[in-house]
Amino acid sequence: MKKLAVIVTRGAYNNLLQACELVRLAAASGTQVSVLFRDEAAARLTNEKIKEIPFSEAYRGRESRTREILRERKRHDLPAILREIKEKGDVKFCVCRDSLAYFEIAVEQLIPELDEVQPAEAFWKESVAMSDHVLTF
Repeated sequence: MKKLAVIVTRGAYNNLLQACELVRLAAASGTQVSVLFRDEAAARLTNEKIKEIPFSEAYRGRESRTREILRERKRHDLPAILREIKEKGDVKFCVCRDSLAYFEIAVEQLIPELDEVQPAEAFWKESVAMSDHVLTF
């Protein structure tokens, strides 16, 4: 089985969605995928912040229309997207322990769709070093 490691650091909604879409495609094709959310991306994955993730600068002035399009396509609910991905393939979503410390986020504040909190070093050893491909977002 092919293995893919994905590291997501940027926290804009369009970046998180793009990463999730590629993970979904990889998982659907039978690839085992491990994802590490760290830095700004990790800070967005709390129950409070997940509801209002901003878009990157490129979407300035188009945020409302873009959210409308995403709602129509059922791509507006990131936790639902994560659940859908996990239902369709062998995917593990992790969040970086160090990033949580930097942003003073308690594990209890995270969305339940995340599977594990681990140091970046552990993700490197368990996923990156063992993968056929590594993508970063």
